[in-house]
Amino acid sequence: MQVRIAAPFLAALCACGGAPESEHPAALEPATVTDVHRQELNVDDVTGLSDLARDPEGRTWAVAERKRVALRVDRPGAAAIAVPIVGVPDDLDTEGMAWIDRERVALATESDHGARTSDAIFIARLGPGGIEVVERRDLEYSLWPLDPIGNQGLEGLCSADGLLIAAVETVIASPEERFAPIAVHELATGRWSPLLVRLTTRTGKLSALACVQRPDRSIDVLAIERHFEVARLIRFRVPAKLDTGKPRTLVPVVVAELAPAMIHQENFEGLLWDGAAAISLVVDNDWTTITGPNLLITARLTGRLPEPR
Repeated sequence: MQVRIAAPFLAALCACGGAPESEHPAALEPATVTDVHRQELNVDDVTGLSDLARDPEGRTWAVAERKRVALRVDRPGAAAIAVPIVGVPDDLDTEGMAWIDRERVALATESDHGARTSDAIFIARLGPGGIEVVERRDLEYSLWPLDPIGNQGLEGLCSADGLLIAAVETVIASPEERFAPIAVHELATGRWSPLLVRLTTRTGKLSALACVQRPDRSIDVLAIERHFEVARLIRFRVPAKLDTGKPRTLVPVVVAELAPAMIHQENFEGLLWDGAAAISLVVDNDWTTITGPNLLITARLTGRLPEPR
């Protein structure tokens, strides 16, 4: 993958150190994924689920990438209910979903166009007609800077304390290290703050985020890092004080390998986390040669979770 980066910024990255050689950085013992349960979300003509979100009522939502619909699951084991999404342009894929409050939800998107300077997050409201877009906010890639690859945009999204945290799929790479761009968006002010998360594998990219606010107002983030041969959970901490200048680098810890949750080569694209041991995953079944049912997976993380640095 070739990504064009400003020369001074690339030089700063190269000075950070070598690529991760260990499967588990800092020799921390990861947790184990246990108590795996699978639920099929069978709705006619809906495939390619791309993210999970939980609303303030405790209901689980899964958003489809290309169909303009979200699936609502009111309680564990309940049948999925399709809710239409209105107002996202047809030429965009819906990749991320995060509830802001009881009425508003954010939708992260990506474009297939390579020559672009931004991707969009749409703010929508839940009403009688479904989820209807009311506002658009664009994330400018000049924040890092980077040139996004086509079909690699805002891949993960979560919310906490009036903030949206978005993960960009296009990786920033030097010969020694790889970084996932992360942006923090203040809903009240519209301000964006760029960050970088050092990836733990040579091929993985971030596909989903889950956020929990801590007492010190930092944001504890659990994320999926995955590629064809990679599927793991990593964890990092977004500091309470941010700036809009040079992106700060965050160093994650590996929390768990997701192999115990896999039967085939599932493509995990959504994540929920209660801040302790309970997780949920959604499987994208419309991905290259991968097919099968829409799957909502619940599981637990057994063992002490490594703490982010």
